[in-house]
Amino acid sequence: MTIPKIFTLDDINKVISTPEFELKLIDAMQTGFVSLENGDFFACPIQTMGLPPFPFVEIDGYASQTCVKSGYFKGGKYYVIKVASGGFPQENSGLMQVFSQQTGKLEALLLDNGILTEVRTAAVGALSTKLLAPREITCIGIIGTGIQARFQLGMLASVTSCRKVRVWGRSEDKAKVFQQEMRAKGWEVAVVKKADELFDECNLIVTTTCAREPVLGEAALDKLKDRKYGLHITCIGADAPGKIELDPNLVAQADLLVADTVSQSVERGEYEQAVKDGLVQESKIVPLGKFIGSPEEHRKQDDVRLTIFDSSGVALQDCIVAQMTYDALKDLKYMVN
Repeated sequence: MTIPKIFTLDDINKVISTPEFELKLIDAMQTGFVSLENGDFFACPIQTMGLPPFPFVEIDGYASQTCVKSGYFKGGKYYVIKVASGGFPQENSGLMQVFSQQTGKLEALLLDNGILTEVRTAAVGALSTKLLAPREITCIGIIGTGIQARFQLGMLASVTSCRKVRVWGRSEDKAKVFQQEMRAKGWEVAVVKKADELFDECNLIVTTTCAREPVLGEAALDKLKDRKYGLHITCIGADAPGKIELDPNLVAQADLLVADTVSQSVERGEYEQAVKDGLVQESKIVPLGKFIGSPEEHRKQDDVRLTIFDSSGVALQDCIVAQMTYDALKDLKYMVN
């Protein structure tokens, strides 16, 4: 039996932690979503274990959720199976498995502890900013202060020159830690006391929480009543049934709704509740791949639309980041065995 190549997180970080890799990843995501729209990418149904609305996997005070996503490109070199776990009190964990499409052989194990999921999610957030956000971003609003908030902001450096940031989090202490860390990386970060205050300055807002009640609710709706400027919101946090960050009425006010995949967004993403409430018709939500291929819908100068993008996370992203990482590791010959 041939043992697959095994790469640790240290190995992986050597190839993914560069601006060049990030730019290539964002471009690959854009091409990949067009392939998805054209039927050239195939994904298996998501498998999820643990945490509401599914039964808890709980033993002596521990709880976890494990998500399995897999897929492949038609005519590609590999197929990928990703296992990602998280919960409390333990931190995120997981790995990606890279198989040969030609032989079915397991070629590599990427022991990434969930970091590649964070990276690929941030890449799609940056892609949505590139395509949907106002041409001149004046201030970036970040909702949430966890690891994905950090990755989202970091990846935005690849697509915008704006460095002015306002952040809101449930914990003021964690928000201040976030502020200090991001300031050290060149971002001009200030903490706001209420999430709706982001609308006072920001024309790009990114939500990164695991909320089950809207973080942007009635107060945000009031702020939007007399809006005369273009605004884009990227929703990252809702990735399982019942999760929600935006008031459904706010979603209904959008001039354009885009999703990584419409069916998944309605089933387990940010648009779930708005569709259930009858405020949004599923047919009005545009798949990202279709939007990319419709330049007439892309953001123009002086465009005052409210646009929303929902990223519930699809296997396509895992396949792209795993393939790129594995190929980069092979090129640099970081072989553990």
